[in-house]
Amino acid sequence: MTDDEWKRHAHKAVSAMQAFTAPFVSAISYENTNDVPRLAGTGSFVELFGRRFLLTNEHVFYDPLTGQPRSNPAFGAHGTDDVFRMLYERVSVPYPIDCAIVPVPDNIWLRSHQARTIPLEASNVAHVPVAREIMFFRGYAEEASSFHFENLISGATSYGTQVIEEPPAGPDRRFFFPLHHSPEKAEMIDGPGHLPLPPGFSGSTVWDTRYFACLEQGTAWTPEEARVTGIVCRWCTGDMSIEVLKVEHIRSWLLDAFHQMTVHGHI
Repeated sequence: MTDDEWKRHAHKAVSAMQAFTAPFVSAISYENTNDVPRLAGTGSFVELFGRRFLLTNEHVFYDPLTGQPRSNPAFGAHGTDDVFRMLYERVSVPYPIDCAIVPVPDNIWLRSHQARTIPLEASNVAHVPVAREIMFFRGYAEEASSFHFENLISGATSYGTQVIEEPPAGPDRRFFFPLHHSPEKAEMIDGPGHLPLPPGFSGSTVWDTRYFACLEQGTAWTPEEARVTGIVCRWCTGDMSIEVLKVEHIRSWLLDAFHQMTVHGHI
């Protein structure tokens, strides 16, 4: 398959995944004293045993310069301009897992919005994509977020790319896989614009679209075939790659985090 053929397939997959994933994704913000709200990162609504949570990176909740917790964390939901404070304690774990979940209570979830949760069965058991598969994530970049008219306005970026076949030196490959991130080579499918830098994408769920898997099997592809295969954790500026925590580590940690919340009465 030529690069041009791959791009045509990628455009089709990204267009479909853009609409499919929009209800799952949330912009996470914070607000320091005497300052305006600012974007902290990206999260996704997930469902575990009938309960709803917001999943993101642990480091989203900390100032990268001071290491101190960010003040007044909040999240949004698809289909509403309302912003919701995080009312319940989160459970989190540091690097290399670097994940956090926050319970989303009924009194928030039952308000008017169009958000949806990702069920556990919509994730891979392990990260094992076919060759040249299209990887996709939707996240909120810092450079596309600004405060106007008493509101924090953050635009989501949908991005289709591939796993780097020869991974650069970096994080432990037992935990992470790298995605290509080349703004100068990226092609927009919705008119003029550019691919933003990754700060703010932290916490975005990465989907194995299974587009080429279906193509190889001779079966029809729809976005419902896609499976979560990781979560964006780091950006390597030297080689312009995005590091993604593999889904097998997320799944095992989520089950342990759910147990911790149950034991401590946080849900």
